[in-house]
Amino acid sequence: MRAFAVIAHKFRGDINLNDLPGSGRVDVIARCINSAIFLSHDIRRDVLFYMFAPRVNFLLNIDSSRVKYLNPDERSTAALIRNAYINLGRREESSPGFFPKTASFDEFIAELDSRGTVYYLHEHGRDVRDTNFDDDAVFVLSDSVNLSDEEESRIRSVAEDTLSVGPRSILASHAITIVHNELDRRGL
Repeated sequence: MRAFAVIAHKFRGDINLNDLPGSGRVDVIARCINSAIFLSHDIRRDVLFYMFAPRVNFLLNIDSSRVKYLNPDERSTAALIRNAYINLGRREESSPGFFPKTASFDEFIAELDSRGTVYYLHEHGRDVRDTNFDDDAVFVLSDSVNLSDEEESRIRSVAEDTLSVGPRSILASHAITIVHNELDRRGL
């Protein structure tokens, strides 16, 4: 299974479904989840998605092979994120395929590192087209906020390589789509 991990810097835990951008840019995270999991009229059943929110030490793991009740609109995706945060510590699975837990940044990085070969997506990396991937590739990227120097250093310490999807900085959700496309073209 391929995996994507997004660091949600602005997420605070309080989600107003009528104001997703004002709720710690949950709209950005919802778009990333949708880009990672959805196909046209289907769901990719071979994807893991990680969202880590450093402000509240919240780690949400989404296993697309188990997902139910996920629709491709930002609001319903945000509702599932909110449900996961509300149920943090109450049960292991907040809804099918959604696994919330409390974690530090180092625990988050250790989980990614144990999951597979980590690649850091950054506009100044090596071209993704020039890279051979393992089946267990984990792609780490930031939301609408750049990583701090400490976060970047920690990720680079476990990453196999730093990769770029193109010469310009693009939206995180678009970078996920491009990586999927590249891996799909290779038949991975």
